[in-house]
Order: sequence, then structure tokens, then C-alpha cells
Amino acid sequence: MNSRILICGWFFVMGSVSFWVHGKKESAFKDPWVGWHRPADANVFTTTKGNNHDSVLFVEPELDYPYHLIISHTPQYAHLWRSKKFSWSSADWEPVTDQYKIGNFYEYDDGVKVDGTYYIFEGGKVYTYSGPLEKSNGKWKVSGSFPHKQCDDIGIFYEDGIFHMFGEHGHFPHGPDGTSLAHFTSKTGLGDWEMVNPKAVDPNPDGGHKYGVGDATIAKIQGSYYIFCDRESKGSPYKVTAWRSESLSKPFQFLGLAITPRSDEVDDWDNYRIQDPDIAYIPELNRYVMTCNMMDTDGIPGGNFSGSGLKGKDTRVIGVFYSNQTLKGKRKRNLKRSK
Repeated sequence: MNSRILICGWFFVMGSVSFWVHGKKESAFKDPWVGWHRPADANVFTTTKGNNHDSVLFVEPELDYPYHLIISHTPQYAHLWRSKKFSWSSADWEPVTDQYKIGNFYEYDDGVKVDGTYYIFEGGKVYTYSGPLEKSNGKWKVSGSFPHKQCDDIGIFYEDGIFHMFGEHGHFPHGPDGTSLAHFTSKTGLGDWEMVNPKAVDPNPDGGHKYGVGDATIAKIQGSYYIFCDRESKGSPYKVTAWRSESLSKPFQFLGLAITPRSDEVDDWDNYRIQDPDIAYIPELNRYVMTCNMMDTDGIPGGNFSGSGLKGKDTRVIGVFYSNQTLKGKRKRNLKRSK
């Protein structure tokens, strides 16, 4: 399809050789899954719940409520939302509770559902719960661990009886990220993690510490494996980058920038950095979405962020992004979280 789609003052040409982003013409990406767009100019999930960040999206088409979104808030509580129809806006979701208890962490890295059990990973601990998420508040149990000192701010992917973990490895001197993403595997997801490759994603192939990476999310799309993760360098804040491999056991190759902040949009929330992506396939849209942290650094959008732990004018919210590309042919349940 080569028709131009106008969205809030900007447009892109799907499947074409070029497109426009924020008023600037860009060359087409060599890989179609590098291209992402905002479904609306102000694509913030919610602006009324204070500091909200580091989300985990579960997509289960077989449920009455196919979509559940866990959003980190403070060390005391997260937020839990649900919806029968996917939308980038919380106005179309139901808040289950804004006092959602998993553990005592400010954020939660990632989650996966396997054989009826949900797994949440954070701070070296693996939390599990079996049953409807609406009834899970305060019922998560610490059932295992992972080597977070070697693999932190992780992404989880499950396939063929194996849990695959990708996370920050090594010391990046200019920020909290690692100098690479390490790859670990486990048959249970609860322990016995084995190192596969300390540099499965290596942003510094020539050595040194120019780039830091972290907060991975993984999807298998049309037979290839994709990792989307943060990348930063000294003096340059977070952007979401794309990587691809034909096998989980092989190193991932850098594809380019996938989602970047709009530094010139001082009245929008995404004017400083975009980070911590979480990817999922949405059958009704026939495309992938990513939820990401968006940070406003000048305080012009503003908001009530008391008790958030953020200093000065920094504010952080979840924003939703859509893939430019749709899956060709029949809609496929090629989800991040294998059942």
C-alpha cells in the first residue's frame, strides 16, 4: 500500500522509498520493522496518574479482556489497566487498581506468560502468579532469581521450552547502562541461568565505551528475531534502537534508530528522551506496538509528580508507538509472549 496517511500534521508512505517524520524527509529503512510512528501527536497513555514508567504489556486474545498493562509507579505500588480493545490512550482502558502490589521495586523489567503462569522479572528476583491478573494484586510470589549483576534491566523471550534473557552487561562509564547486552538461557526461568554470549548486542564492536545499551524487548517477526533497546552516549540521551538476528544463538546486527525524542517540541512530553520499550503484536491492528518511557525535561507539559522520585522539572510518562509495517497476508499470532 503506497497511499499517504495523514496523522496529526505529518504523514508517512507505507512501503515506499521515503517518508516524512516531524516535517523532515527521511530515507526509507532497509528493514521494515525499524520504522515506527506516533498514532497521535500527543501519544501519552495517561497524564493524570503522576509518574508512570517501565510498562509490561500482556496480549491474550482468548480472554474477555485481551489486554493488560502493568505500569510501574513507585516502590510501593504499580498500576494495572485492562481493555477489550487496544488503544494508545488510557481513556479507552479500565483502571483495575492504582495500588497494584507485585514487590517493592520502583520499576519492573519485563514479563512473560508460559503455560498459564505469569513471570515478572526485576532486581534479580522472579515473581510468579497463576490466575486472572485482575485477582493478582498482592499475590505475586518470589519463585526464583536471575544474575542481575551480569544481566540487568532485562528483556525476556520464551520459545520451545527455553527462557531467553537479554540484559545490560559490563560497565558504561557515562550512565546506568551496560556496554553490551548479554544473553542467558534457562529451562525454568527461575534459576540455572547459563551465559550464551556476553555481547549478543554489541554497540561498541571496535572496543571502548562510546555507547551504552539496556532495557531490551524481543520479538520474532516473520522468522527473524528483533531486539529493541535503549542506546545512549556521553551527552546524548536515550533513543530506542533496533537489532536483528536470524538465530537467538547468534549476535544481533545493528539496524538503526527506531524511535527518537522530539527535542524541538517543548510543549510535548517526548522532548528529551525515549527509553524502556516493550513490544507486542496487536491482532486487531495487524501491527506491532511499543510502549516506552517518555521524558519531558523542561516542565512545560508539567503534571503532579510529587513522590515520584524525579527531581526538578523532570517528568516521565508512558507513550505508545505503532509499527509502520503491518503483517502481510493473514493476521498471525506471532506474539512476543509465547503461550
